[in-house]
Amino acid sequence: MKKISLFLALLLLLQSCIFYQRYPMAKSRLPRIDRSNLVFYVLDAASPESRVWYVSEAEFQQDQMRGFLVRVGEDEAREVATIRNNRDAKQSRDEVLLYAKPRYALALGDTINTTIAYDQLEKIEVHEVNAGKSVALSLLLAFFSPFVFLGALFSTVE
Repeated sequence: MKKISLFLALLLLLQSCIFYQRYPMAKSRLPRIDRSNLVFYVLDAASPESRVWYVSEAEFQQDQMRGFLVRVGEDEAREVATIRNNRDAKQSRDEVLLYAKPRYALALGDTINTTIAYDQLEKIEVHEVNAGKSVALSLLLAFFSPFVFLGALFSTVE
């Protein structure tokens, strides 16, 4: 029974080896992005942990974005801007962070229906799977798991 539970634990560990990381995204991808399950935020590039707006009704065109922006509280802003570990990154995988230039962000109100030209964005970040790290660790675990399982199977200690 212990051997089966060890094998199942290894399989579960192998499944949990997916790592997420923040990656830059090209502005040219915005009009083609599938928005169905995504959440968009506009962040002030000068103070991303305190000045954040949630974007609802986002529409992306070739050179601009339209949407209704609602400023979020400082606690939520800090949560959106900060990634502490892989679990936070996994929970943020459906978020797109649009960093506005500080001069432009200062002009934004707490709630506003606006159009943002892409040249007013410093950068765009998304959380995506870190394929290299995920595959490398999965292969490493897949390679060593038979040795661990066979060691447990043939061990004389009960």
